[in-house]
Amino acid sequence: MSPAKAHRPHYSGMTRKALTLLLIGVLASAGTVASAPQGGAVAGTAALDVLFIGNSLLGTPAGTGEDTPDVVGRLARYTGRTVRITKVIRFGSTLQQTWDAGPARRALTGSTRYDVIVLQEYSTLVATDPGRAAATLHRTYAPALPRSLKPGGRVVLFKNWALADPAPFRSRAANVAAINAGYGRLAAGLPLPVVIAPIGDEFEAVMARDGTAALIHPDGKHPTGRAVYLDAVTLYGVIFRRSPRGLPDLYVRRPAAVRLREVAATTLGY
Repeated sequence: MSPAKAHRPHYSGMTRKALTLLLIGVLASAGTVASAPQGGAVAGTAALDVLFIGNSLLGTPAGTGEDTPDVVGRLARYTGRTVRITKVIRFGSTLQQTWDAGPARRALTGSTRYDVIVLQEYSTLVATDPGRAAATLHRTYAPALPRSLKPGGRVVLFKNWALADPAPFRSRAANVAAINAGYGRLAAGLPLPVVIAPIGDEFEAVMARDGTAALIHPDGKHPTGRAVYLDAVTLYGVIFRRSPRGLPDLYVRRPAAVRLREVAATTLGY
């Protein structure tokens, strides 16, 4: 799939070292990652096809070089489940820009059908411009989603976290409230089976104890390795409809991994 022309990076202002880490293994070309399905079948299990569409909040790699979809895939393999992952990740882009550039539109022609489609909007858009976010989802994506979902398939809205700087809101609490209201409206207006992955809620729960630096990179936007793990165990729980409590620690030290899984499981209702 041909790379699209890059837009202004979502990660502007990062140090050279952090920028290099962010891009390793993810940006093979100008701002776009569009991967073919990956993952093999496991005997006796039903394979799930999952499409991820998003930007750098979804595509930031942990120290292992794995981004959130990659970690979801590894968790699936560890638990004997089968997931074929397709990624359309365009750094610095809104969902509308990713559609206009072509990768999302090509992934949603209906030639491939998915059990789950995960949509991750630009970090601040749902809170600061909910009308624009709603127009993208309801007018641009909604007509394409039914033809691209298998019977019984679901759309998952990745609820972004509030960034370290709450501007233009007066407080973090006001920012979080706007995020919650915005995603509620998005889900209510989509005439399809839809689940909100409560990533932002979990960030607030973890940061209330461990501070912002535990999950948000010093650039104030992007996820740390722990946050990538938290995102992945949450999406695993949503995709497979299973509690994430028993998942492996992977690259996170056990005490922290256990706490993150507990937060995810509790937030998901397990």
